[in-house]
Formats: sequence, C-alpha cells, structure tokens
Amino acid sequence: MMSWHDPCGTLMGSSPRFDMFGCDFGWGKPVAARSGKANKVDGGTSLYPCRDGGGGMDAELTLTSEHMAALEEDEEFWIAVSPDAPVLERKA
Repeated sequence: MMSWHDPCGTLMGSSPRFDMFGCDFGWGKPVAARSGKANKVDGGTSLYPCRDGGGGMDAELTLTSEHMAALEEDEEFWIAVSPDAPVLERKA
C-alpha cells in the first residue's frame, strides 16, 4: 500500500454523473464497481451507488492487515453494519 497520503486528510474524486452501471463492453452490465490499484491506501474509502439504483450504496474500505484484524474484532463496528443488529445505546 502507498504511504504518501495524509492519514488525516480527505480526498474526493469521480463524478456522480458517471453512470458506472450503464456501461456494457460486451460482457453484460457490471456486477460491482471498485477502485483501481492506485487507490489502495490504508484507510482509503470509496462509495458507489448501488447497482439496483434504489438509493443505497456500496462501500469499499482498504486497510493494512493489522488494521483489518482490529476491525474484524470490533464488536461495535459489526453491530453498526449488521442490518438486523439491535441499536446501540450511547455510553454516558
């Protein structure tokens, strides 16, 4: 992974006008959208509109192995991203 980026910075790119799921290069419509190799930095996040166009989004997160292992063990994260999980109560 690249380390030239500012870990506290935010980088925005792409265009909401680009219909990524409307492209067909002869293989049929895309099943998913993902960033290329150049965009793989620790903490890099990409958001894409859902393929079905229902207002949802797909998220791509790039982490080092160490940070991914910590995220996999984070119970609060799993509750937040699991659709059927109970709502967390805020700690005082």
